[in-house]
Amino acid sequence: MFFWLQARRILIMKRKAPAHPAKDVKKAKGQSRQSSTVASKSEKGLSERRLKQYSSAKSGKLSLSVGITGARAGDMLRGVEGASNGDVANVVLRIVSGVVAAPSIIRRSVEAEVGREALVDSVSKHFGISKAAAGLRYDDFPQTEAPNHQPLGSGCVHGVEEDCGCPPAATFVVVSQGVWQGFAEQHGNGAELQAMVEEHRAVCWRDVLKLMYTPGLPEGKKLILRPRLFELVAGPEQILSEVKNEEVLDVLDAFPGDRAGALTLRLSGMLVRVPASAQAFHLEPEAVREAVEGLISTSEEQILACLAPLRKLSLGALKSCLQKVIRFHAKDVSLGQNSVPVPAPVVAAASCGLLFAAKGGFSPELQLFTRGCTAALKRLAVILVEDAWVEDPQAPAQLASLLALGLVTQQMSYEPPRHVVVSAMRLAAKAASSGSVIAWRTPSKSASASKVKVKVSEPQSRFFQSSAHLLRVLRSFPGDMEMLDRAAKAATLGALELQRAAERPEVMPLCHLVDQHAFRGVGHVLGAGSGATFAERFRVLFEKCTGCNPRLSSLVDFETRPEVRVARFAQRCCLHMALSKARSAIPSASEGVSVSLELDAGVLAAAVGPVPVQAGRKRKRELLVLLGLRCPEDEVVMQKPARATRDLFGELTEQERAEAISVARSQRQKAQSPLLPGTQHAQFRDTWMLDGRKWEDLVKEGLKVTVPSAPAPGWCNESTDWERLLEDDAAFEEALQSAGAGMTPDARKWTLRLTSALPHAACLRGVSLLRQQYTSVQLPTPSLQGGLVSDQLAAYDGDWLVYRLLVLVSQLVPALRPTAPPNFQVGNPVLLRVLEKWMMEGIQLVGTARPSGPSCSSASGAEWAELRRQLEASAKLMEHQREAICRMVERDEHLKCGGHFLIMDTGHGKTITALLYAFRWLESSGQNVRRIMWVTPAGTVENLVKQLRTTWRCPTHVVPRISSAKKPKTGEGADLALKDFMVNVIHADHLRTAIDKGLAAEATSSFFVFDEVDEMYAPTLRTSAARRLCQLCPKFVAQTATPMRKNESQLIAWLADTCAFPVDKKNWLVAASGMVSMQLELGIKAREEEVLVPMAEEVRDHCRKLLKSRTACWLEMACLVQQHTDPAMVRQAVKAAQEDRVKHADGGVLLVADSRQHAEKLIKLCSAHLPTGDFASLESSDAKRFAIVVVTKDKDRGYNSARRLGVMVTGAYAGNAASRHQIRGRLRRLGQKRQEVRFLTVCMENSILHLLHKRHSAVDTMNISLEQLGQKFGAEVVRGLG
Repeated sequence: MFFWLQARRILIMKRKAPAHPAKDVKKAKGQSRQSSTVASKSEKGLSERRLKQYSSAKSGKLSLSVGITGARAGDMLRGVEGASNGDVANVVLRIVSGVVAAPSIIRRSVEAEVGREALVDSVSKHFGISKAAAGLRYDDFPQTEAPNHQPLGSGCVHGVEEDCGCPPAATFVVVSQGVWQGFAEQHGNGAELQAMVEEHRAVCWRDVLKLMYTPGLPEGKKLILRPRLFELVAGPEQILSEVKNEEVLDVLDAFPGDRAGALTLRLSGMLVRVPASAQAFHLEPEAVREAVEGLISTSEEQILACLAPLRKLSLGALKSCLQKVIRFHAKDVSLGQNSVPVPAPVVAAASCGLLFAAKGGFSPELQLFTRGCTAALKRLAVILVEDAWVEDPQAPAQLASLLALGLVTQQMSYEPPRHVVVSAMRLAAKAASSGSVIAWRTPSKSASASKVKVKVSEPQSRFFQSSAHLLRVLRSFPGDMEMLDRAAKAATLGALELQRAAERPEVMPLCHLVDQHAFRGVGHVLGAGSGATFAERFRVLFEKCTGCNPRLSSLVDFETRPEVRVARFAQRCCLHMALSKARSAIPSASEGVSVSLELDAGVLAAAVGPVPVQAGRKRKRELLVLLGLRCPEDEVVMQKPARATRDLFGELTEQERAEAISVARSQRQKAQSPLLPGTQHAQFRDTWMLDGRKWEDLVKEGLKVTVPSAPAPGWCNESTDWERLLEDDAAFEEALQSAGAGMTPDARKWTLRLTSALPHAACLRGVSLLRQQYTSVQLPTPSLQGGLVSDQLAAYDGDWLVYRLLVLVSQLVPALRPTAPPNFQVGNPVLLRVLEKWMMEGIQLVGTARPSGPSCSSASGAEWAELRRQLEASAKLMEHQREAICRMVERDEHLKCGGHFLIMDTGHGKTITALLYAFRWLESSGQNVRRIMWVTPAGTVENLVKQLRTTWRCPTHVVPRISSAKKPKTGEGADLALKDFMVNVIHADHLRTAIDKGLAAEATSSFFVFDEVDEMYAPTLRTSAARRLCQLCPKFVAQTATPMRKNESQLIAWLADTCAFPVDKKNWLVAASGMVSMQLELGIKAREEEVLVPMAEEVRDHCRKLLKSRTACWLEMACLVQQHTDPAMVRQAVKAAQEDRVKHADGGVLLVADSRQHAEKLIKLCSAHLPTGDFASLESSDAKRFAIVVVTKDKDRGYNSARRLGVMVTGAYAGNAASRHQIRGRLRRLGQKRQEVRFLTVCMENSILHLLHKRHSAVDTMNISLEQLGQKFGAEVVRGLG
């Protein structure tokens, strides 16, 4: 799939076939290839690659984007589905001023390709207008002669990084940010984008793009405003003439009011008449009184009492409140203890009114920003069908009117007038009092006393059909849309079945509004008996509590039910935090409690961050100076990272380095760190100083903090049943609602008692969540289904115990303060580090007191020393490997690091380096460590185990996959099986199951090696487990040849765990300077060559036909191109193998295929010329017999046996930079006898695959840059290798 996401942007370019198409045209990389680098143009001047983006066909309809249509003020733009790898998914913009002109070159080129009539026909279908009107509209599209790649509304040719002051050609409002929210959050700008949307701020292209990248870093989303990524929404079109012979949905009939200025709109294929837009609605008590007048008696005091707590609720909580009040059908709502109950209709009306007055909110599940008025209209409509139907002849019309107004407010800058809002509030009040519900559920689960069928007239039935259609256009959860479809289908039969409540509850507590939709952390607060998984907890909460409706089932003795009582406790806690109610202040004494913490030497370097300077005699370079981690005077100088491939370190002269350091030392640097209170300044005066004090003295003294003392909590005494404390709701509630800065004098004693008595797994998880947190601690939250949320690590079953544990310790030590569950605010980062240390001590007390693993013997250095001696006897380390081990040992001695990030290129000996370092550390410091856990990705286990056992004669155990089957297969087991004093190799994908089967508990007695750690970056269950283990183990090594996978944000989390100071986007290069990076000059040249196969007319013609047929033709096109390229690949492989075997009898070619089927084809073709084997043949006893070995592109890691080969031949395949780098390392690695290895890429000239091959990758550059942070070793270190 990744291939075609990449290849969508690339197109075959027109080119005449050369005179000799049968011959291959070979061109060495770097030579001039004008035909390859300059895109050929169509007859009207637009390259075919650009042309495709505007003229692709889909279902017989040309795709129209703003690149053709342009846009004017008032137009609504929507991101094209699937465009640019989903970079504009669910994004909606509205042009406020100016004009977005379409480049005229595009129109001329597309017209030349498909004809004007086809374009006009597409306009007609897109906007639902006649061809005559479409022709006029097409001619009226704004055009310009400007370039076709500028951002929407750009009035100049400058890029966002140039920070020009040119006025924009157009401004727009971001109606819904969609996937952009995630992009902005990656660069720390999520709140700014959210505010931009909520405030309906008119912005220009520059304002948006500045939120999508970080200056000075090569990654970012700077192309997300290209015109081709957006299309005009065929949205509300005002009809000025009188409407004849068409049915109009008249909102003013459903909600009577002033008709002056009413608008008739064509809306999603319907005609809708709405009242004139008004000022934004602000809820006052008078509006609530009007809404319930004549329905129920109420007082101003009740209304004000109701509004006070509701105004504090979020948009999601207000929607939940509206729905729960109507669904529960109680007479009154209790707002809390000692408060007078308020009639339920009043609360429903007030909730609805506050939704109308709200700015709006972003739904991660729908990737959609919803305005407050839109949310009110849509949610009320859904509630009417799902929970309580108002038996009124006008109800179907009101249902359709609500959704029509919702769509208008979504697509227009439209504010419903006050009378409409009050009418909607009144409808909500009626629904709260209504005892009826539509029987749309199948089969019906009703236990109510009566059912009745009510007639539905033909007009009412049409209102139901319109409602179902409008909700799908508005977008909602699939269940909501399916529900309305069912109701509409039932209405077509002329009658609706209603179910009526037999009785009505007296009171609903306000906390009943708390559910997993609005309060995702409620699953962490629910107590014992709520379910063993988050999915089960959410299901039980809905089925037994929040989803209960007296119209469907009896609610007699509801509040006394065990499940409800458990739910009520959790709901009260969540609502208490949401309403920010006053907490119980912990009294503190005047005398204080003092604690101390060792200070890591690298804190100053991280606090200062990269220092930008200019240095150079002839021309000034933009450089960065990084203070040293071990000693700040050991500064590192580098060029700024950029997309262009360059040596960030080697190109600098010693004079430039000295000058850069001198400039940095002459300046007063701001130092900001959570571990250094306030803003301080660093300055060099013979040595680096912080606010006038020598840094080395501060490090020796450490950090000291004095906090007020406070009495121990009521639950904390010698008689406490510590093992059952997490089940004590009273203790939990006391801690949750406590506030103050005081600390219990015996906090360490009670923390040790707590963590040594409570479940081991919960305590370990708790400590892991505190690691490297300085501002907040956020437990991962599950999805609505209880699973993994796409943008965060996994929430594990049992995390509710972890949350309770952290709440309890927060009362002992004021390092944490609970906020909205399951999150905490860090009150004092230094105290948090102390608390983390104390908790770990308590865990270790348990670890030393109980046996671990299959045997009961205690771990000692003697066993590891013997293994180290055996390994050193069989392994002859090279200089760079010895240096890497020494660097890691030095980091252990001088820096308080939990682990190391080891970077070595493929084939340079990462395995033996990490293994020998592990044995040395275990011998000296691993008294309680019983095993080495080696985590490695798919495809590398077999070769790694062979290398460990055969080459290094190391005791090795392959951890069986844990299976839930009654009879596990061979190589699987029902339980976790580890072996002490051995290297336990575990498949990375098996972590997801092993983590909850005992591996987390064993992590504290294990040394971990995360091999190819770049495979463990993305937010997956595998990564969640790996990150958790890394934070629990006493020491780890994360190793790879390619640390950069996509961008720096994926690397930061792992980097942070190798440091004892805060790491963020501003100082991550400082942390990276602490990587153990060894750059080895092998003395083996890598010769890159391209073999370009001329495109035959047959291929060109077929590709053109595919382009005109449909958009989803890339797979077929690439297969066609590759099919005609394969013979050339085979010719090159055979020729190269024959040449290589002249000098090396066991040599040959590694031929890389795209897939297994492709590999089988190449093997068959090559076997006709030379002995050819597959991947397995590399390790066979007669491996040297094969002159050509064919492997698939995913066989890029974990084997050394290809180094006998001297040439790699590959096609142009999609994949990431890490994979391309790794597979080349199969040949260019230690043990390679040749002084030069060749890499041939064979592709069809000017084809989709040729252009894919030519794409540049910033990730490649950054991997090179990070590797260059390390020490270089020359070719002489590999002399003597046979």
